[in-house]
Amino acid sequence: MKRRHTVLSRPLRKLAAVVTATTAAVAMTLALAPPAAAATYRYDCRRLAGAGTYSNPLALGNVTGRTVVAVDCPPLTSGAGYAHRYFSFTLTRTARVPSYAGASFVLNRTQKSAVNPSLARGPYTIMRTGAGLWTYDRGGVANGRYLPLAPLPGGGVLPAGTYRLNMQKLDSPLRSLSTPWFNVVVATP
Repeated sequence: MKRRHTVLSRPLRKLAAVVTATTAAVAMTLALAPPAAAATYRYDCRRLAGAGTYSNPLALGNVTGRTVVAVDCPPLTSGAGYAHRYFSFTLTRTARVPSYAGASFVLNRTQKSAVNPSLARGPYTIMRTGAGLWTYDRGGVANGRYLPLAPLPGGGVLPAGTYRLNMQKLDSPLRSLSTPWFNVVVATP
């Protein structure tokens, strides 16, 4: 009997990790609203410093302890150089739970492609688009895609530092020509 317990303990640990990650993802999806105590700063996306390129991202500034929203970002369109837009932000301290970064948008019949975030620090990708959590409107239509900064999908939290947030239009599965206009949101309590 003792041996059987040993055989089951490793799968049970894996199951516990999956349940914990799933619970965190569900909690993050439900908590994707700025904390009431945090200040919210809104900026016109088209007036941010920077070009929106990899080497010259649009600057969101320091976001620790507040929510920064860049509103009315132009659509990402198919074609070389237009399917990505880069933003930078700085955490002056370690991210606290719940912190997240991503995009909000409204899909319609002509703009079916979501805006998908990924996160990098320097040349290293920290989280790919696949780690993004979807949000939905009351009708069940996707209206946002966010990356959890605290807690991170693998555990822990994002440390202080400057990060590059890549917003991208993925070609598949919808193969649409454009995303809708969108807002970039970085929230840290």
